[in-house]
Amino acid sequence: MGHGTELTESEQEILEDLWQNQVEGRPFPEGLAGEVVSHHFAEKGWIAAGELKLTEAGQVLARRAIRRHRLAERLLADLMGAGQERAEEDACVLEHSLIEGLDEKVCAFLGHPRVCPHGHPIPEGECCKKTGRAVDAVVLSLAHLKAGEDGTIAYLSTHEGGDLQKFLSMGVHPGDPITVVRQTPSIVFRCGHSQFAIDRHMAEQVYVRRDT
Repeated sequence: MGHGTELTESEQEILEDLWQNQVEGRPFPEGLAGEVVSHHFAEKGWIAAGELKLTEAGQVLARRAIRRHRLAERLLADLMGAGQERAEEDACVLEHSLIEGLDEKVCAFLGHPRVCPHGHPIPEGECCKKTGRAVDAVVLSLAHLKAGEDGTIAYLSTHEGGDLQKFLSMGVHPGDPITVVRQTPSIVFRCGHSQFAIDRHMAEQVYVRRDT
């Protein structure tokens, strides 16, 4: 975990639940309060005394735990084709293997993904702020593919419902094969038996697993 803090699997999972409630507004799982107390989170300085609210130190740990978990889901879904439910189950095991530093390499390898397979945001890491990548990304946005490159649509990272509907109306879905025809002046790609032209903003929302 870095900074001399080693967490158990239970502690990481509880921190994730607290993060999802405090930052993302998701309801507390049943029995969470008892788990927090039994793991002495207040004594460790991870929550405020008498509250189920993360302290600054707790937020740092929880953010890392969430990032590792969602990167693990993304890795399983993008590289192994795991469905959402299977990715969720296996990620609970895999995330604990993403030691400090390895998660950054996984993030770069996947092209610095913004969301997990369920559409939840992946907290940004230091690697996401740097220019360049430590290794060639296997999954990256359509806007960064070269003309002639082939791949499979890994996921659609749409921020607006209208954009998602546009892709669906085109017949563009995760799992579909895709080929870049050209990158300028507009980005033209072929998906199925059809060819489409979109702007860079739209292309940034289509993440492709490149053929190797």
